[in-house]
Amino acid sequence: MYSVNNLIRMFSSVRQSVIGLDSESYSVIFANPAARTAFGFDPTGSSAKEIISCDILEENSADYLCGTTILGRKASISVVKETGLTLLFIDFLSDDKPTLGISRHMISSLRNSAMGIKMSADRCFSILEDGQLPSEKHVSVLYHYYYSLLRTLIQIDSADLIERGELPFSPASVDLVKLCSNVTNTVVTLCAETGVNISFTANKNELITVVDPARIEQLLLNLFANSLQHTVSGDSVTLSLNFTGSRIIISLDDDGEGIPPESISDIFKLPDDSDEKALKRKGNGLGLFIALGIAQQHKGVLLVESRESKGTCVRIMLPVDEDTVQRFNSPETTYRHDDASFVLMELADVLPSASYGPKYED
Repeated sequence: MYSVNNLIRMFSSVRQSVIGLDSESYSVIFANPAARTAFGFDPTGSSAKEIISCDILEENSADYLCGTTILGRKASISVVKETGLTLLFIDFLSDDKPTLGISRHMISSLRNSAMGIKMSADRCFSILEDGQLPSEKHVSVLYHYYYSLLRTLIQIDSADLIERGELPFSPASVDLVKLCSNVTNTVVTLCAETGVNISFTANKNELITVVDPARIEQLLLNLFANSLQHTVSGDSVTLSLNFTGSRIIISLDDDGEGIPPESISDIFKLPDDSDEKALKRKGNGLGLFIALGIAQQHKGVLLVESRESKGTCVRIMLPVDEDTVQRFNSPETTYRHDDASFVLMELADVLPSASYGPKYED
């Protein structure tokens, strides 16, 4: 066990909030000055369970990152476990509204999609002028650029609404097993050419609960898109749904390239042009930020465990409120899984152009 004196010597001058816990009792044995200032009190001697979700504290992994709410404030926590000691490195996310800016990376993405639409449209028009019809390939490329443009715009809008606390939320009685299965099946169909093995498992055949199905679909597709950006043919991506009686655990595991250690602490933050690493990342940097916002909208916790070159696991832990489920005694909401256009938009950064075209528009 590390002595408190050792913790004081190592972390008292650190500007980030750091607290140390006894791994068995979850009692707070150390809080640096930054943590005491951020909390507004000294938590030393109290139970960490009074401050932080048990889902975070009881996670078995040795080190991981999670997004949650602490004392009513959004926060990102990096958890490191040693023998008898758990260290929590806490970053409170800004409460200022709005904070979303349009980064150079987003502008580049929008510009590339707009230029792609223009070039594809010019090509199709040139073919028409020659008295021929554009090929399916040319039309597919045009549609692909359109969906790429739409995805960036929708993600910027969603991130902005999350920052403002205005993301639409329409809870309904939903079979979560069916919803997850339908989303996975659609992704499997559309991503067949990637060669990535995509699957879904659940420990129940049916799980009726109260969620916003549109938001959960958006969350799942953001996670799938993130994994597919970091996997190649032959890799695996597995969505799993487990019900423990008191909580619902949605997990997405992949065995792709993983997240570099120097980047993982920033994955819940909005893109910042001052960070050169952010400009080199795949995608627009909003996917996990949006996923965290949706998890928190459902009063849940999002955990990320990643090893570079070995893969990433993202877990969303949602509480189960039986009283709420009973109040929503209306028939189960039908999930609109036949509409592939939303999936095509969310996966625009990972699907080939051949996956697009008028065939999915009806």
